[in-house]
Amino acid sequence: MPKSRLSSLLGAAALSLSLVAPLLPGCQRGKAPPDAPAEQPRAGGDAVGLPAFDVSDPAAPEGRADVPHERFFVEVGDAPTRGPADAPVTIVAFYDFECAYCERGHQTIQAIEELYAGKVRVAYKAFPLDFHSQALATALLVRSAHAQGKFWPLHDFLFAQEKIDLRRRDDYARAVGLDAARLTQDVESLRFAGSVARDMREGHRVGVRGTPAYFINGRALSGARPLGELRAVVDEELALAEQWRGQGVAAGSVYAHALAGAFRSVQYSQRKGPRPDLLYPVPIGASPQRGDPLAPVTVVAFTDFECPYCARGNETLEAVRRRFGAELRVVFKHLPLPFHAQAFPAARAAMAAGEQGKFWEMHDLLFAAKSLDEASLMAMARELKLDVRRFKAAMESARFDEAIAGDLELARTIGLRGTPAYFVNGRPIGGAVGELEMSIVVQAELERAKARLAAGAAREGLYEALISSEE
Repeated sequence: MPKSRLSSLLGAAALSLSLVAPLLPGCQRGKAPPDAPAEQPRAGGDAVGLPAFDVSDPAAPEGRADVPHERFFVEVGDAPTRGPADAPVTIVAFYDFECAYCERGHQTIQAIEELYAGKVRVAYKAFPLDFHSQALATALLVRSAHAQGKFWPLHDFLFAQEKIDLRRRDDYARAVGLDAARLTQDVESLRFAGSVARDMREGHRVGVRGTPAYFINGRALSGARPLGELRAVVDEELALAEQWRGQGVAAGSVYAHALAGAFRSVQYSQRKGPRPDLLYPVPIGASPQRGDPLAPVTVVAFTDFECPYCARGNETLEAVRRRFGAELRVVFKHLPLPFHAQAFPAARAAMAAGEQGKFWEMHDLLFAAKSLDEASLMAMARELKLDVRRFKAAMESARFDEAIAGDLELARTIGLRGTPAYFVNGRPIGGAVGELEMSIVVQAELERAKARLAAGAAREGLYEALISSEE
């Protein structure tokens, strides 16, 4: 098949998927958990010390003389809390219930709560890690318990378990007095997907890379820290709170005062790939679509037909599409990688089949195929009862190259580093994630879209409105 001007763009797409991870005493997203060492290395106490954190950002807030230390704006919002609402110290904890370091950190926080009774408020945020198979569902579970007024009993009970096993969900419910049927319905319906998704986005926004992660009046501490280290920070914050109260700050406003000049987000100088906490205005253009064009949720998929992870991701996407039905639209974007010899011919084959009204049928065959050589592509064309001569001529021509090149350039502009990559109403998902993870993002976006429609937005142009603003 003739070569095209795509070679340089294809080269730009072949970039590493790896992320630079900080060496912290805790579990990190995207990395298998090591055995917990008896003694863990200590990292610097300020989030400014994290790798790739750029404090020279011109948008960084100016410091105030009475509020020392780098701080990050972490809203309590609808998070479950324990302790007085007007406590002078608020500790926001990002946890994964399957993380051994979180269990250790939980014990330390319990000690802090006992030592500083009435002076500390603890807030929970979900940050389930991708290599913990039960973590995401457990995050939904505890949110359901919160709706029944039993979050903290279940929170403490789960951290006391040697291992999380959601097949024992009913046993967990009985142990803390929960309505088991309601718990099951909430989890299976993804009732609290929006809350979990918001927690995870907020964590990414303020630089959380693993668990546990704590923000003590906005001051970041990563990993399971020794009790003495946390006490030192809490003591400093109590002294500052007393100083602020003397300046006229009301008891209920101490947390807001501490965060008034805080960093709103971490700026990465060497970030690879799209940021999970941002919206990306990915245009649809003339790309192939499957589903209702006016569906409230649009998933834009950047894939490579020769990539095994894309095939796995496509299976997941199909399961999600079956779950959400007419509420979900799928848009296809080409991202053939240069080290996959058959990826670009397969992309042409899909477009050639599309000329005869069979793009998605060819798409499905390509992902199911064991081989993508020319003979296999021609066999697929015959299976779909295409005009084979027309198909072959189109596939061997360069007339689809401009469209493929446009997708590649879009991927480069967005910062994609590999395949598959998905954008759910502009929310990025990198890699072949599980069905539950993708479903949670879709459900959260469905809720956002329905809220926009309820406020009077028209379905026509809804996607464009959603990818341009979270409001």
